Amino acid sequence: MLLIPVMDLKSGHSVYTQHSDNGNSLITEDPMDAAKRWVDAGAKRIHIVDVDSYRAGQPVNAHKIAEIHQRYPHLEFQIGGISREEDIFIWLDAGAKYLVLNSKAICRPGFILDMCVEFSGSIMVALDSHNGLVRFKGHETSHNLITLAKEFDDEGVSGIMLTDIPDVGHVNGSNIESSCSLADEVSIPVIANGGVNCLADLQALDAIGEHRLGGIVIGRPLHDQQLDFKIAQDCVVNL
Repeated sequence: MLLIPVMDLKSGHSVYTQHSDNGNSLITEDPMDAAKRWVDAGAKRIHIVDVDSYRAGQPVNAHKIAEIHQRYPHLEFQIGGISREEDIFIWLDAGAKYLVLNSKAICRPGFILDMCVEFSGSIMVALDSHNGLVRFKGHETSHNLITLAKEFDDEGVSGIMLTDIPDVGHVNGSNIESSCSLADEVSIPVIANGGVNCLADLQALDAIGEHRLGGIVIGRPLHDQQLDFKIAQDCVVNL
């Protein structure tokens, strides 16, 4: 199983908010330093969020990934929030391995299949579910999670990143359960987006011999130092 740390890129820097009893602090560092820290801890893949791209409407920090890729060619990058074909070209040129297409891309008829044909092996999809249903922003129709996931499996996507939103509106342990259940239904890897808060959560997976998940994306627990990545990676290395 892969543990995948999150790196948010903004204005050429890696940024994250660290929460503590004394308040919240915005931490800014060089992306190369952040990547080195994850590589030294044993990370094989990093989930990248280009924060600036949401306002610019196009990739802004791809050059930073290109620099990191040049130094660490074996480190995999999966890029979130992708909706345009031209952005796929930019990120692939920068060294990204996987492009995680968002709801805007998913809702375009035939787009996912076309991208899977053109960029075979590189296309993933991000799904947000609630009570087993997926609803895309701006669309009233709900889709059955398993049915939709099987359609993407048939179309050739390389993985599904699942965020399960419980009734209270926060990702928690139920995300792992939902992701494992979905992984039983499809042949492609399912990556849980969140759902792990501490080492005990991973040890619980180890205790039951959980082998279904392809990976878990982890952000806040790492930044808040609730979870040591190296120790966590060693815990699930055989899962």
